[in-house]
Amino acid sequence: MAGPKRMSDRQLAANRANARRSTGPRTAAGKDVSRYNALTHGILAQAVIPEALAPYESREEFDALHAALRQDLTPATSAEDLLVEQMAVTYWRLGRLYRAEAAAIAARQDAVPAADAPPSPDEQLRLLLSPPAPDPDQERLSQLQQALRSTRNLRRVLTEIDPSFADVSDAELKPRAQAMLDRLSEGIAARKASQESHRVAVDRAAASLPPSEMIPLFARYESALQLNLRRAQEALERLQRRRAGEYVPPPARLDVSLDLSGATDDPPGPPEDAA
Repeated sequence: MAGPKRMSDRQLAANRANARRSTGPRTAAGKDVSRYNALTHGILAQAVIPEALAPYESREEFDALHAALRQDLTPATSAEDLLVEQMAVTYWRLGRLYRAEAAAIAARQDAVPAADAPPSPDEQLRLLLSPPAPDPDQERLSQLQQALRSTRNLRRVLTEIDPSFADVSDAELKPRAQAMLDRLSEGIAARKASQESHRVAVDRAAASLPPSEMIPLFARYESALQLNLRRAQEALERLQRRRAGEYVPPPARLDVSLDLSGATDDPPGPPEDAA
């Protein structure tokens, strides 16, 4: 099959000259009139923020995005305008997707209980069924609180903790016991606060993604939008190159379909001997 017909150098130069003469309005007034044509009558631009979404999305922000893309990409025909408009719509829809993802993450963050929040009923049930390991400082604190009622018991408990308490006078015993009690209470409270702060930090880090059931949906939607954007960019580039007089080959098509009509489930046999 013969390949595409090539243009001569003279034809190519003529096409480029014609393209330079038909690149749109040249005067300042003409450019001002045509600059925002697509913003006023674009089909996609009108549909991306319909009346139902007008209270929630900014038409001015979308128009500014569209105008910035038109200024960067300089479409000169209706077809090119539509492709730029499609790119603006795709970028806008990507923004919606990212806001939805952020909202899903924020909802998970809001559900993380604060460090000073009371335990939930599920957490209370878990503690009842599997209580935490005993805390030696907490047990010692309980012993001291009970021993403060009796000087004899108090001296015995303190001596078990520190043998030097055996020589402490009765007058000094309770003040020193109270000082130890305060230190133990402060240490236990500080440790619990640190553990709760760590738990909240871990829970918040785990909530930095949307719920697992929503991640595939977000990923598929983003992939589809990125594919639409890439196709529009490629199509716009092809149109602009063709308008400039360049030869643009047709896009390559890869057929990955398989013909399985003659396939069988039998395993392949040994190769036949060469004749």
